[in-house]
Amino acid sequence: MFGLALRSLFVLTLLFGLAFGIAVAALYAIDAPWPLAVLVAVAFVGLQYLISPFIIQWVHKIEWCEPASVDPELARFIDTLCRGRGLKPPRFGVIHDGNPNAFTFGHYPGNARMVVTTGLLEICDEQEAQTVVAHEIGHIVHWDFVMMTVAAAVPMMLYVIYRFALRVRGRGRSGAAVLAVGLAAFIAYIISQYIVLFLSRVREYYADHFAADVTRNPNGLASALVKIAYGLAKAPKEHETAEGARTPALAHAGGMGSRSLGIFDHKFGSALALAAAGSYSATTGYSADVTIKAMRWDLWNPWAFLCELSSTHPLPAKRIKALEDLAWKLGQQPVYDLPEPSERPESYWDEFAVDILVANLPLLGLLAGLGIGAGLGLTMGWSPGLIGIALLGLGLGMLMRTRFSYPKHQFPPGEVASLVGEVKVSRIRSIPCSLEGQIIGRGIPGLYWSEDLVLQDETGFIRLDYRQPIRFLEWLFGLFRAETFIGQHVVIMGWYRRWPGPYVELWKLRDPTGREQTCWNWAFSFYGSLVMIAIGLVVGIVGMLIQR
Repeated sequence: MFGLALRSLFVLTLLFGLAFGIAVAALYAIDAPWPLAVLVAVAFVGLQYLISPFIIQWVHKIEWCEPASVDPELARFIDTLCRGRGLKPPRFGVIHDGNPNAFTFGHYPGNARMVVTTGLLEICDEQEAQTVVAHEIGHIVHWDFVMMTVAAAVPMMLYVIYRFALRVRGRGRSGAAVLAVGLAAFIAYIISQYIVLFLSRVREYYADHFAADVTRNPNGLASALVKIAYGLAKAPKEHETAEGARTPALAHAGGMGSRSLGIFDHKFGSALALAAAGSYSATTGYSADVTIKAMRWDLWNPWAFLCELSSTHPLPAKRIKALEDLAWKLGQQPVYDLPEPSERPESYWDEFAVDILVANLPLLGLLAGLGIGAGLGLTMGWSPGLIGIALLGLGLGMLMRTRFSYPKHQFPPGEVASLVGEVKVSRIRSIPCSLEGQIIGRGIPGLYWSEDLVLQDETGFIRLDYRQPIRFLEWLFGLFRAETFIGQHVVIMGWYRRWPGPYVELWKLRDPTGREQTCWNWAFSFYGSLVMIAIGLVVGIVGMLIQR
């Protein structure tokens, strides 16, 4: 069954996508002018703004209550903070769920709702809980519901202009000029999406700053972020919800869809979650050293910048770094003293450049083959065999990328904590490793066809990416075999990668009985490139013989 976050995404996407698609099709059918189409787009954004709070209330099982009945001290804090800002205290609700979670939603500050989970109140101490609540009140004070809804309307309007410009151009009205308008609208549409994401990240920083300012406790929010991450990382083992999946954490509803409903864009927060979980001890608490080490990738690797561009939330390390700066300004010692840019041991841009080059080697090989073939065609005459040179270049590029991305099959033993601290790693650049530990759940907890697994060793958790050349094989594994490995002590071999969170792409998984599961994605890439090279050679040779 879908978890709460997946249900939110499914419902909102289905409802608004279906209705908007039908509306645009109807406008096309009646040959409506483009201003009317833009007006309809704005109307749909307005409709989403009006009914989203009711959908959120329907999706989440919220028990509305007085804050004092849950935590009298927290209730006093909320009342004092809101009244000091001339703000009506938000309606307060609780979700009985072990996952740490707090979010706000509504139409405007006067009818805002704030929801917390029992997991948040259990995992955070009093001051940490107050900083989390202050973050959420910051979203209310700043009118983020309205701000993000208005911002999200712009890309939709630009897309409608682009689509209708193509239609008008096809009917011969000032074709070149209308085409230019349509292309400009499409480019602006792409740019505006990134601008909206940037604005969303700025609002998160703004809410963090608000919480640190009103509580005078930026360290409390920083430690709360790590504790919430730990709670999320525990979820596969201890805190699956009644719906079967994790709920989002520390969020606000404001026009960005379900990805904005989380303390992090959840795929970007997994590194911190794994580090926090791996560094926790019941006797000593959290290891700041391990957590800081895991966050160096966010701060130093150039790939992190590209990852953040498509995120609704700042990278976790950057948020904690901003809170650290606020702590220094208040004369406080930061709870996590993250490294400065000047402390970076090297630039990492050379590895980044190599990764970019390797990622595009098949395309470069194809272009090189086409160029060589064209040159030979001009000097020696055209031949069908020249196509083989292009295919040969493509195959060689595929082979070189595969050999780089899947290093030799030597998998030295490793630990999760040491792997998540590696900086020189990406989706392209991997580290061969073997890990030993227990499979504690699925990559998406409770999703019964999830093929990915979660492994826990003595130092932390990490996701195991089960990847096959054919997606149907992944689905079959998730549906019929993944469950049989849960709870088993296993040895795995594979390639550690990071994009944007840490994971190991599986090669082999072996349980104590000797039962083994093998992923063939690397073999498909390797032998597929050899087949392409062979095809190129055959086409080239046969083409030359035919020409003669």
